[in-house]
Amino acid sequence: MPTPKEVFDNPLQYLDFLQAADFEGQYFERKEVRIDTSNQINTLKDKIKQCISAFANSNRAGGLLILGIADDGTIKGTQHVDEQTLNGILQVARDLSNHATQLKEVVLPTSNETRLHLLYTPWTPNGICETFADFPKTWKRFGAQCLPLTEQDREQLKRDKKIVDFETSYCCPYDPDELDKEVVEEFKSVFLETRDAQYEYSTEALLLNIDAIRQIEGEKCVFTNAGYLFFASNPRKHFPSAHVRVLRFEVDVEESGARGATTFDKDFYGPLPNIIRKLRTFFRDSALFRTMIRRSSNGGFIEDPEYPLLAVDEAVVNAIIHRDYGATTAIHCIAYRNGLVVENPGGIPQEVPRHFSLADTVLSSVLRNQKIVDWMRFMKDERGESLVRALSEGTRKMRQEMENLGLPAPNYETSQHTSVTLYNHFEERLAPHAAYTTTSKPETPPEQGSVKKALRSIGERLAKIQ
Repeated sequence: MPTPKEVFDNPLQYLDFLQAADFEGQYFERKEVRIDTSNQINTLKDKIKQCISAFANSNRAGGLLILGIADDGTIKGTQHVDEQTLNGILQVARDLSNHATQLKEVVLPTSNETRLHLLYTPWTPNGICETFADFPKTWKRFGAQCLPLTEQDREQLKRDKKIVDFETSYCCPYDPDELDKEVVEEFKSVFLETRDAQYEYSTEALLLNIDAIRQIEGEKCVFTNAGYLFFASNPRKHFPSAHVRVLRFEVDVEESGARGATTFDKDFYGPLPNIIRKLRTFFRDSALFRTMIRRSSNGGFIEDPEYPLLAVDEAVVNAIIHRDYGATTAIHCIAYRNGLVVENPGGIPQEVPRHFSLADTVLSSVLRNQKIVDWMRFMKDERGESLVRALSEGTRKMRQEMENLGLPAPNYETSQHTSVTLYNHFEERLAPHAAYTTTSKPETPPEQGSVKKALRSIGERLAKIQ
C-alpha cells in the first residue's frame, strides 16, 4: 500500500487506488462534496476537521483526505462547487491548532475536466491537533473511523508525543524505606564499576544522579515515576497496574471471546527488574507450557518445547520495558491451546502497520521508557545474563528462534495497546510422532524443579518400552 504522502504527490498515478473498495482505513478517507443544503456543507466541514485532527494525532505516516469521491469509489469531482463555497469548506482547517495540512487541486484527464481536492495531513510530533475553544475537541484515527479523544486518550497522547516526560515526572515524596535495598545495591555496584567511580556514592546521591529521585523546594526529594517503578519494593502502591498477569485457557486464540474459566492465573509484581527475573525463572522451571518428548533417529529422546523460551522471554520483557505505565491496565501473558498472547498498554512508538508479522517488518529501536531501558541494562539474572537486549536484536532473535522450531514469526497488533502472538502448531508437530511420543502438561504449573523430575520420569518410562 502506498503512503499518504506518495499518493498526495502523484495522485494521477494512483487513480485506481483512490476508487478501490478498501481505500478508506487508518491512513485514507474520501468524501463526496454535496452542497444542496447548509446542513450537508456543515456536516462535510465537521468531517474534514475530524480527519485532519485524527490524522495529525494518530498516524506517524500522516493521512490523506480526498474530496470529490463518493463512498462507493465513484468520482464525482468538486467542479460543481462555486469558489466561495469551496473556499469556505477548505478553510475549516484554520479552526484547528497544531497541524500542517497541505492542499492540492488535481484536474483529471477527462473531457469535463473533473477536479479533486486532496488534503494531506502529516503527523504532529509534539502537539495535539484540536479545535480552538475553551473546551477543545480533538479526535484519533481508529481504522476508518475518527473517534473523539477521551481525557484518558489525551493524557496518553501527551505521553506518547513527549509533551510531558512521564519518566521524570513527580510520583510521590521520597522515602528510603520504600526502596528495594537489593535492587538498589546491585544497580549501584554495577553502575559505579562501569563509570570507574573514584569515590563511593550515597544511595540518595546515586538516585539523584540518574533522575530516579529529584530535589524540589530546597532539600526535599521526591521519587520520579521511573525511579519508583524501578527501585521501589512495591510499585503497585502508586501504579496498581504495574504487574504481569499470567493466565491459561483451554481454548484456541481464535476462541478468546468465549474462553471460559482459567486453568491458571498468577500475578508477578515488585520492582521491574525483579518482575523480569521471576518470570524468567517461572517460564523455565514451571509447566505452564507443554513439552513434546520424542524419539531421536540416533537413539534416545529429544525434548521439543511448545515455544522457544527465548521468544517468550523477549515478548514479555519487551512488554515490561516498553509499556505505557501511565495506563491503567496490566500486562497480560495468556497461554491458549494453539498460541501465546502477550498484551501490554500503549502502541508501538514506531510507524508500523496495525497488523504485521516479524517475517516482513523490522522493528527499529524507538523507546518509550528510555531511562527504564538504560537502567535495566545494568541488571543481570541469576545466570548472569542481561535482562534486556536492544529491541532490534531481541525481535530478530524471537523470529529466528521460532523459525528454528518450524513455527511462524510472531504476529503483532498495535493501536492503543500492543499484542504479540506466538503460535505453537503443537498438534501438527506432534502428529508425525504420535505413536511413540508423549507430552508433559500438568493441570497446574508446579513449583520450580518438579518439571525436570517429571520429564526425567517420562523419559525413563519410554526407555523401558524400547
